[in-house]
Amino acid sequence: MWKDFFYFSRRERRGILILIVLIAGVFLGKYLFTPKPFSPDEISNESGKNIENKEIVLDKSNKQTVQNSDMPAYQRSYNTPAKPKQQIEKRTYYSFSSESPTPPKQNQYPVTDKFTAGTIIDINTCDTLMLMKIPGVGSAYAKRIASYRNLLGGYVRLEQLQEVYGMYEELYDKIIPYLQTDTSQIITIQANTASLDKLRSHPYINFYQAKAIVEMRKKKGKLENINELYLLEEFTTEDLERIKHYLAF
Repeated sequence: MWKDFFYFSRRERRGILILIVLIAGVFLGKYLFTPKPFSPDEISNESGKNIENKEIVLDKSNKQTVQNSDMPAYQRSYNTPAKPKQQIEKRTYYSFSSESPTPPKQNQYPVTDKFTAGTIIDINTCDTLMLMKIPGVGSAYAKRIASYRNLLGGYVRLEQLQEVYGMYEELYDKIIPYLQTDTSQIITIQANTASLDKLRSHPYINFYQAKAIVEMRKKKGKLENINELYLLEEFTTEDLERIKHYLAF
């Protein structure tokens, strides 16, 4: 059985022999043609010999040569090339003082003359510039007072200024002497024709109250006066007292 396993034909034996010869040739060629590495001592000796036998070219044009032989070192002459002159870089330096002048601060808002004591303006007709002339009122509060006035449709009472965002008691007491209200300037909402969104946009009417007005208007066809709203559970007496100046029937 083993003989059959290792039995090769004549053609197979010839191929195996050629393959062995090729492999041996590869390893032999690698050994013969690979350069032998130099040891550190051989490298230093070889470089020393090259330096002794080398012709030194030190002329500017690299044409004049001095052959280095056994002559003494003091008889050797070397013409080193002249170093090119380095260009001097000119730099301009500016001296800065440690204390730089600070620009004058500019006011963010224009300075306005304040009202003197005894001056009174109407809160429903004045603009923000007029409001800024009231002592204690700046740009921010003037805009808030005017914006809330537009939402309401006008101030019925000066006490409504306490509902302005950020209004505090000291400022309220300070600006009241300069203001008055003209209720003829109040802008009202038509209760029988205004849409749901228009009704609910008023600060004193919420969504459910606006919806109740619209539903009651659909049932009755037309609302005659504010007293009809007392029948709605969505409104309290206090609510109706606040909005009665802003609804028209």
